[in-house]
Amino acid sequence: MLQGAGLSESGRRLLAAIALGLFAAYAGAYLWITAARFAADPIGDFFGLWSCGRFVGEHPAAQVYDPAALHAAQVALGMKSEAEYPFPYPPSFLLVLAPLGQLPYWPAFAVAIGGSLMLFLWATLGRNWRSTYLAAALLAPTTTLGIVAGQGGFLSAALLAGGFRLAGTRPVIAGVLFGLLTYKPQLGILVPVALIAAGLWRTIAAATATFAVLAAGSAIAFGPGIWAAWADNVVGYSQQFAAESGEIVHLMPTVFEALTMLGASPVVAWLGQGVAAGFAAAAVWRCFRLGASPLAAATLFGSVFLATPHAFVYDMPILATAVIWVVADERRRGPPFLPAEIGILFLTLVAPITLPAGGSRFPLVPLALFLFVAMTARRRRRALALPEAPGPLSGRAAEFP
Repeated sequence: MLQGAGLSESGRRLLAAIALGLFAAYAGAYLWITAARFAADPIGDFFGLWSCGRFVGEHPAAQVYDPAALHAAQVALGMKSEAEYPFPYPPSFLLVLAPLGQLPYWPAFAVAIGGSLMLFLWATLGRNWRSTYLAAALLAPTTTLGIVAGQGGFLSAALLAGGFRLAGTRPVIAGVLFGLLTYKPQLGILVPVALIAAGLWRTIAAATATFAVLAAGSAIAFGPGIWAAWADNVVGYSQQFAAESGEIVHLMPTVFEALTMLGASPVVAWLGQGVAAGFAAAAVWRCFRLGASPLAAATLFGSVFLATPHAFVYDMPILATAVIWVVADERRRGPPFLPAEIGILFLTLVAPITLPAGGSRFPLVPLALFLFVAMTARRRRRALALPEAPGPLSGRAAEFP
């Protein structure tokens, strides 16, 4: 995977093998422990999604945003009464969850997580399946965390990466993918910045139209009051999350939560979050103004978690895509990585491990993200000086892994 930094070809292979071996050991241990836990209690985050899909097939759909009604139904399905799995997602996500809810639990898990994992691998690798990149994508710690969580991290990563992979050759399809990402709007917060900066107007139009179709389709499928119920629920969910999320905030990679865990006041934490979001937006704008490219997209993938105040570790498989695209760009045209850059790439991949481990207040993940975004933005500017540097997205498949 790695090239440059004065390493021979055998040295690069050894370094990649060591990294992949460590990732494989982590994946094996974590999946083994999780399998043992699930054998005793299969209720987890995916149960929250599956139970909502089952709920809308058996109750008035708008009641999925009634916490008491949803909780009672989930307990009837086997959830412990003290557990909480609310549904804060927009109604458009129910178009995916409702069919899954008709399946038994474990087949639904296999379809949802297995299928979205395949989409994630396609969006990250394209047709380049027979390569070290496939092993890197599968063994990256964020992939392991995504499988264990049973959440939508692979789906959101597939939509983000697939959108930018296709933006140069299939701008309308790319826009459709970005429109589908609106089921989790906080992860697409910088996509409009990138598309406007790059002048991808057809993609913007397609994304807007896709969201409109999703809104209309979900209103038709679940009743015209479903969006009003969601809007009312968002406020209550935000208040409940702020009051009761103490046990899970260590799973959040955001600057706001990092500052809060360091003891900052809410005002200071929000100020820090605003500064981080400004830095992220500026980096994305400058990179995409130079032309949309895999390096620019990688900058955006890292910037997402600096810009949004609400994200979890299971949302982070897109970081593996970002690192793979940066490495692929270096191998294709250089310049060779500096030793510090190799360190930043490794830190970006492993830092999310510290979130589920808990116990540390040091903001390692935000620090890794700042370093990664700064590094990719710098390499994007330097790339323009190289002889084969492309301009805006040309659609050449060689630019991607």
